[in-house]
Amino acid sequence: MSFSELVRTALHSLRINPLRSALSILGVVFGITAVVVLISMGNGVRAEITEQIRKLGTNLIVVRSGAEEESSDAMPNAALRAEQVATSTLVYEDVDALKNVEGVKSVSGIINQFIKVEREGKSVTVNLIGGDSAIEDVRELEFEKKADSWSLGSQEQGTCAVGHKIMTALFGERNDIIGEKVRVGTNEFVIKAVTKEKKKSLFSDPNRDFYVTLEDARNVFGVGGTEKVLEINVLIDESDTPSQVKQRIEEKLDDIHQKRAPQGAGWTRDFNVSTQEELMSSYDRILSILNALVLGIALVALSESGIGVSNIMYISVKERTREIGVRLAQGASKRDILTQFLIESTTLCVIGAVVGVPLGLVVSVLVDGRTDLPAKTPLWGVVVAFGAALLVGIAAGVYPAWKATQADIGVALRAE
Repeated sequence: MSFSELVRTALHSLRINPLRSALSILGVVFGITAVVVLISMGNGVRAEITEQIRKLGTNLIVVRSGAEEESSDAMPNAALRAEQVATSTLVYEDVDALKNVEGVKSVSGIINQFIKVEREGKSVTVNLIGGDSAIEDVRELEFEKKADSWSLGSQEQGTCAVGHKIMTALFGERNDIIGEKVRVGTNEFVIKAVTKEKKKSLFSDPNRDFYVTLEDARNVFGVGGTEKVLEINVLIDESDTPSQVKQRIEEKLDDIHQKRAPQGAGWTRDFNVSTQEELMSSYDRILSILNALVLGIALVALSESGIGVSNIMYISVKERTREIGVRLAQGASKRDILTQFLIESTTLCVIGAVVGVPLGLVVSVLVDGRTDLPAKTPLWGVVVAFGAALLVGIAAGVYPAWKATQADIGVALRAE
């Protein structure tokens, strides 16, 4: 039999029991939809993280206190936040020293911690960022509105710049908040500027940033009168490579911190330096594992649909024993029988993919537009979905098709 004739025969067989075929296809549709949506979400998260890191700029290097970066899911309480600042191994002497490192364009000493800002019974949790006179350049800050002749560079104590969500949380629909006062603990600040609204990322919300002077931040966290900083942001020349500048920074700080250590005491590096390239590489490894996990879950869901198709095909073989016997008696080869049932199972799965892929694209668009989760469907995701459907169709039909070829002609013809 020709291949086209086998295809027509397979399609005719599927139309004999449309309800059974439709239910089999429905299972595949849900499986394929899951594959597309999960791939889209994994790819969307990767794209979002990459974009946020790129926005920081590849020419930014961050020096943090401590031998290794530590993270916690829990927000530290007031005492812990103050302790983190008080025990920081970085001081403003380090900031001044880095200004003379080759390849460094600008340096800013920073203290940043989450804390509550209050006004007339209302409060909002913010990311308080205390920076020196270079903070505007290093962070590339833009203001929607601000008081005349004011800037963070002037380091005017008792003043602040707030993000959009802070303004909304404390003042509602009001826009004329320049000159209004807010409190952070026992410290009072006059609002002098509102930063431009920015898109929220997976890691942080720049619209909750609360900028104050470096000395004010020290006062808030109980280290006023000291030279403490929690991290140092270094903007490097674009003509230089981040890895080379990083090495120079580490050598410079190693020399300073060794001299600062008590004599006779063993010294180990008490700071860490990271570039945006390293950060992106680190997240890329994590996201590769995440994508593999997500794809694995999606394929498990699709495999369950394949088991359903295989079950239906096995039942179909049992019910069509006589038909198989007649075809064998008429001269059809076992290869023809095998091919026919494989075409039937594959057709069910491919039709499921034809419906499931567009449905998955629609669901992904809804997830991306209606939730905080990014979902971007890559072309390879669509190819994987169709390829997986084809493979599942073949795998689901192999055993039933093989079983059909084992029918004895005499027994098959006597079957009811």
